[in-house]
This record gives sequence, C-alpha cells and structure tokens, in this order.
Amino acid sequence: MARFENVREENCIILKFDLKWYAEKSSDIDPQEAQQTLEIAEAALRKAEGKRQTIEANLTLRRARTRVEAINAIS
Repeated sequence: MARFENVREENCIILKFDLKWYAEKSSDIDPQEAQQTLEIAEAALRKAEGKRQTIEANLTLRRARTRVEAINAIS
C-alpha cells in the first residue's frame, strides 16, 4: 500500500507517496487550481468502486486538502 505523509514548515509542503517526495512552496500554488483539484478529488472518492479506487481517491483527496490548507495558512 502507498504511504502518504505531509509536513508543513515555513510555508512549504512536503508530500511523500510511494517513496517519491514532492515539495512545493505554498506561494507557488494556484488557489483556483487547488480548489478545483479538491472538488474533483471529492467527486472521485464518491464515485470510487472497490478498495483500490477508494484508497487511490483518498490519497488524492488528502494531497488536494493539504494544498488548500497550505494556501489558507498563508492568507
């Protein structure tokens, strides 16, 4: 199973997924794109069928929420 973590420090998000690290500054995140991605992720979770799709949708949703939270933290 994939592992997902997020750490927020000094307006930076660090995401870990399947041994790959992704980092981006909060100020580099487009608020409209992040909100749209969150809405798409929520819809994908509602439509998920089966365990695998549900897990993947939950991971996507967590990443999308973390990005939106990062934007809100600097606003």
